[in-house]
Amino acid sequence: MPEVLVSTDDITVVGPPNIVEVLVDIGPTGTRGNRFIVGSGDPDLSTTSGVLFGNTLILNDMYINIAPGADYGYLYQYVAQPGGNEWIQVLDMNPVIYSETHLTTYTAGAAQISIPISNITAATGLTAENFNIQYSIAHPNPLGSSMSIPALVGSGTNLVINFKAVEYDDDSGPAEWIALDGTVTTHLFISIVAGIDES
Repeated sequence: MPEVLVSTDDITVVGPPNIVEVLVDIGPTGTRGNRFIVGSGDPDLSTTSGVLFGNTLILNDMYINIAPGADYGYLYQYVAQPGGNEWIQVLDMNPVIYSETHLTTYTAGAAQISIPISNITAATGLTAENFNIQYSIAHPNPLGSSMSIPALVGSGTNLVINFKAVEYDDDSGPAEWIALDGTVTTHLFISIVAGIDES
């Protein structure tokens, strides 16, 4: 109730109340927001009666798998399905990136590196066009090089990378480009990409 500060027959000045009460515990509690849960392994195997690691789940909760293996780094979402609520994979937060420093022996300007595909990715059904390879060759002389990937043969096979290289030699006589011979260090950076769009 406002307190009367001044009052006459013509005018009344009212001030604010002495006490203001704000009630914050009135009404039902709202639904909590989505929760991100981090755990080891497939969340469907650990979810029991809508509870995961002590967390009561609601639709659209998220889960990140940190268990080493093929599904490492996957983001899952808890969604409604015809058979009941379940986790589905929605995003690979750990894209396939493989890097290696490889000692490569060149003979008459040619060399080959063979890497088991299982060392790069657990994905299947890949073709040579699905591998994006960036490389550099460590050498004291300037180099010119090219790389090619032959078609993959069989399942669970190796990724074969063929190299050709020449070096600029100005140490023995007139400067010239000669076929690279000997062992050098090749730095490889491999990622998985969509196939070539020929449209």
